Amino acid sequence: MPSLLWAADLRVLVSEGDAMPWAEVRNNQLSAGLYFDLGQALAIQMGRKAHFVLLPRKRLIHALEEGSADVICNYVPVWLPGDFDWSAPFIPNAELLISDLRARKPATLGGFANVHIGTVLGYVYSELDEVLGLHFLRDDAPSMHHNLLKMAAGRVQHLVINQFELEYLQRQGEFKTPLHPFTVLRSFKGQCAVSRRGQVSVAEVNQTIAVLQTQQALRKMIERYR
Repeated sequence: MPSLLWAADLRVLVSEGDAMPWAEVRNNQLSAGLYFDLGQALAIQMGRKAHFVLLPRKRLIHALEEGSADVICNYVPVWLPGDFDWSAPFIPNAELLISDLRARKPATLGGFANVHIGTVLGYVYSELDEVLGLHFLRDDAPSMHHNLLKMAAGRVQHLVINQFELEYLQRQGEFKTPLHPFTVLRSFKGQCAVSRRGQVSVAEVNQTIAVLQTQQALRKMIERYR
């Protein structure tokens, strides 16, 4: 059970470039989305209050390393390399390579060599790096929202997106571009990166995640956006 005495705020880090289903920002404050719900649930279970810290992606690692934020969730170590700890994996997802139905889709992953692929600035795409090497032609955008607009306008024919986000946007009618069957680059479970100089330990975060899983709270939270 949460403590009756509130401890210091849980400072939950969120990238400014994130959008729904992850984050909805109003007046420079996080107001909704899975990150909002998850941050609130973690904080309450720890007997704390959630305080959301919005930063550009390039400043996330530094904020965790210096201890100006406690935790950021739904990442994996290859995306966010730094001197901090990682929780147990718990948010199921998959990284997809999608292609506009109006364009030719190469038959194999190797066939995407020297083909422009929509990517997000600062993100690491290890599977494509490994297969394509120097022939991986990134077409960087500041956010996934910008990439989807580029595809809808015909400015990019292929892009990488996570399945959770794609299905949410399609269900909401916010992305209507007809697609070829997608290619799964990899399945994974998102984790929380926990600052070693923050106010909570990775053991506390793991314990809290385990309690929320036992209560089915995490499953219900995730299904709300699926």
